[in-house]
Amino acid sequence: MELLDVYDSLGNKTGRVVERGNKDEIFNDNEHIAVTNIYIENDKGEFLIQKTSKKKGGHYSSTGGHINHGEDAFSTIVREVKEELGVDISNDNIISLGHICVDFPVRFIFYLKKNIDLNDIVLQKDEVESISYMSVDEIKDILDKGLMRKGHYKVLEKVLQYKQEADLNE
Repeated sequence: MELLDVYDSLGNKTGRVVERGNKDEIFNDNEHIAVTNIYIENDKGEFLIQKTSKKKGGHYSSTGGHINHGEDAFSTIVREVKEELGVDISNDNIISLGHICVDFPVRFIFYLKKNIDLNDIVLQKDEVESISYMSVDEIKDILDKGLMRKGHYKVLEKVLQYKQEADLNE
């Protein structure tokens, strides 16, 4: 049984804990489960995108997952990247970009500039079918074709906004 903390729209834990996947749970308007998403960018300006397994919907997405009860967003994203891609990012310069509410989950957003060789990745086949690097235009194209959920693209927009603001401050 996997337990999840419930968060409010501001990204704060409410103190309530629910069982993941329990369809009998009722959430108020300001209650959400929380997930993490990270966009990893290489030196070519491409982002690491994964295609989820058929069991997980077969959509394209960033790497991430649910924040388990008692976990924080940072430790969750490190765990998820290790589980899904077999890559340890715990000592890398991971940048936290806050959170957004898209649909039901609160999404905690992370960005990492790192060249990861696709040959070094060990996929968690239960969750990830394949991975590739894609440009922003390629990502927009798969979104337009309905192959990526809007929440993952909203996270990318936040990453791109951060990058634009960082460029202005240089």
